[in-house]
Amino acid sequence: MTELTALVYVEKALRLAVKRYKSIKGNPAAGALEPMYNSIVAQLEYLRNVINGTQKDKSKLRDLTFGIYAVKDFETSDEIFFERLTDAFYIAAQIRKGLKIQLPHQVNKNFFEKQKKLSSLYPDDFSV
Repeated sequence: MTELTALVYVEKALRLAVKRYKSIKGNPAAGALEPMYNSIVAQLEYLRNVINGTQKDKSKLRDLTFGIYAVKDFETSDEIFFERLTDAFYIAAQIRKGLKIQLPHQVNKNFFEKQKKLSSLYPDDFSV
């Protein structure tokens, strides 16, 4: 099993966001969602770059909105995407506050049970 780091959490969220974005990009019925998905991908790319050190400017961390999208748009309709986004947003919030990062699996005693459930419910998305 891969060691869970802040970067791993963010990259999981980013890969799933890219997958969701590609799935709606060519769909005229979902065209109105394209700006939201594009924004989520861009924000996760920025967060990834902050974590890996290629982005030194952390001032935009307070402008991230993908956590709001997660709660507003995906909590009940796309459980795995909601989980990935909220995990990444939790990490971003700690970085923004200058805190030592505590990863989701370190603070949620049910984390691995939840991941097992998500793995069985969403096998095509779990390991994206």
